[in-house]
Amino acid sequence: MNDFPLHDFYGDIYTSYDRVNRIFTFGKDRAWRRKAAAELLANEPDRVLDLCTGTGDFILELAGQSAESGRNIELGGYDFSREMLQEAERKKGELQKRKSLPDISFKEGDAGAMPYEDGHFDALGITFGLRNLVYENSNAKQHLSEIYRVLRPGGQFVVLESSKPASPLWTVFNSIYLRFFLPYLGGLISGNLKAYKYLANSSKNYYSIREMEMILESAGFHALRSRALFLGSVMLLVLEKK
Repeated sequence: MNDFPLHDFYGDIYTSYDRVNRIFTFGKDRAWRRKAAAELLANEPDRVLDLCTGTGDFILELAGQSAESGRNIELGGYDFSREMLQEAERKKGELQKRKSLPDISFKEGDAGAMPYEDGHFDALGITFGLRNLVYENSNAKQHLSEIYRVLRPGGQFVVLESSKPASPLWTVFNSIYLRFFLPYLGGLISGNLKAYKYLANSSKNYYSIREMEMILESAGFHALRSRALFLGSVMLLVLEKK
């Protein structure tokens, strides 16, 4: 379990979650997910897990890119929020009416005890969910250990997450934005101020790219490449299980 009441948070905001994301990233989150999906699919994995899948934006992007390339891969979405997964299922159904997709299955559960065999997945991705697993979380080591366990040796781990900007000037602007704008407008739209105060605070105080690489390397991963997005407010990391 997480040290924050995230079940309650996400259970309350799932209907407005996508809309708030579009607003606060100026619509750029879709492009970032496309980049992350392209990185994850580059080595043509057969089994892929989207951890903390939420409302399914990333796994549906993976499915769309896989369909365009003609590859029929197995995609799994895993999350602890039943309400978020129900929204992901709804979105999957809407997309399937318009195009043929690879096999997608969703499963509810704890990221610290995933119901998969060792080395089950060729690749694993997580978009804007890793901070929920490691930020001031007493189970951080267990969460990272589980990610490592279910990924096969040599498998790739792709992370898209908030980041601490390198520029001091942009850091100030980013901090003001996350402290005074995001939580209150997000709270107004969703009706849950506490949820967006947590999300804004965890983003504002999160790690730099190098700090995140060091944390993941200490968990057994090897950093292959990284990219700073949105002036360093977002990181895209590609890692490999040693």
